[in-house]
Amino acid sequence: MADYLLKINDRAEDIIDFTPEEISQITPDEIQRIFYDLQIHQIELKMQNQELRTAQEELTRSRNNYHYLFHQLPVGIVIVNSTGFVEQVNDTLLEWLGIEKGRLVKKHLSSVILEDDKVLFNSRFDSFFKNPDGKSLVLSLNGRKNVALKVKMSGKKIGGDDVVALMNQPDQTLIITVADVNDL
Repeated sequence: MADYLLKINDRAEDIIDFTPEEISQITPDEIQRIFYDLQIHQIELKMQNQELRTAQEELTRSRNNYHYLFHQLPVGIVIVNSTGFVEQVNDTLLEWLGIEKGRLVKKHLSSVILEDDKVLFNSRFDSFFKNPDGKSLVLSLNGRKNVALKVKMSGKKIGGDDVVALMNQPDQTLIITVADVNDL
């Protein structure tokens, strides 16, 4: 932290364009006014710093709430790109599949679909991705302990500059809810 403050101090000194001779010509009244202005500016900076800290704490709380909700939903959530590769996945789906996050993220979603249903998924994925409204896929995933997990997948397109930038996604993505329908 001390190194950082020294760097800031050095940068500020580089910006000052007063020569020592010019400084020596400042009157006592001007010095008082400058000192007063500096105190006001210091208080403003402290207030701005407190506002920034408060905003940062609120963002952290919000992010933690989102993270908790995303991972603790009673349905699986998987976010895929336009080619079907997994960008994000929640803990619920990982638990159902009995796998670690690294075994699914950046892999094609079909990698967890049972062989009998892969053709169905691959043949319908482009249409499902382009217009998921009102569509669903019912198929079986390779669940925990290699037990077939029958699921219903429904999608919602994620797009637009705000969401894409927020999620650091280069193109449109699809958020898919995965509901366990074994009991039905």
